[in-house]
Amino acid sequence: NSSERNELFSTSVSIGKRLKWPDDFFSYRTIVGYQLYDVVGNESFFAEGTSSLLTVEQVLERNSLDNPISPSSGSKFSVSGEFAPPLPGFSEYYKFRTQYQYHVPVVEKLVLTSQVQYGYIGYFTEDKRSDLKKFLVGGTQLQQRQSFLYDNIDLRGYPGGTRQSIAPIEDGRKVGGTMFSKYSIELRYPAISSEQIQVIPYAFVDAGNSYLDFQDFDPFKVKRSAGFGARLYLPILGLVDLSYGYRLDGVEVPGGTGNVLPGNWEFLFNIGTPF
Repeated sequence: NSSERNELFSTSVSIGKRLKWPDDFFSYRTIVGYQLYDVVGNESFFAEGTSSLLTVEQVLERNSLDNPISPSSGSKFSVSGEFAPPLPGFSEYYKFRTQYQYHVPVVEKLVLTSQVQYGYIGYFTEDKRSDLKKFLVGGTQLQQRQSFLYDNIDLRGYPGGTRQSIAPIEDGRKVGGTMFSKYSIELRYPAISSEQIQVIPYAFVDAGNSYLDFQDFDPFKVKRSAGFGARLYLPILGLVDLSYGYRLDGVEVPGGTGNVLPGNWEFLFNIGTPF
């Protein structure tokens, strides 16, 4: 459509360092970024036109995973703060995210993984608010082509996208959440492990939600799914993730057409490591 335009220019510089305290698994990094958005004719965007963001993100992480593709032991914890200061001519926000994952062998090569994630976005001033970088939950960023205007949180079993994502509805449109929660349990077994190919089938239970504000936040008010899948590691493509999830809950869509109904299966694929 010639009347619609969604364009993004983005660049960033990252500097990190491994720490010796409290132990050798800790590290921190600083990421300075600039994004220029040019948005016209997008109903899901709060203010059309150009918007600029100058961001500074600080990440503290402890990573003791024994394998980044399919860990069999160890844990990973991270906490981050991202700030887009209210400079003249720039959009602004501040965001905090934290996640924890734990991997433990059960029997032989069978591994049990549990993950928890939370996020919050707020604003320094009332008049500088926009929908930039709010949270949409569901699907994968690769398959669902979710909007770069938002922070897209993957969740298996749900289609995602700007209309069908798990997110609050306000004044008849999806606005993205200022908070999100996500939980995941996965049981996997590396069936084939070689230099040419790795095949890692798994079963999972996922749950998550996106909330309008603190008053709406309930960590146990979540959309749930369960299913199975496989990760394939190919030297040419890298890690390919295929999942088939069964929805236990539905998702409302603005206008009431195309609602995401419970009791249905959703096939998703993604490229890149989840750990």
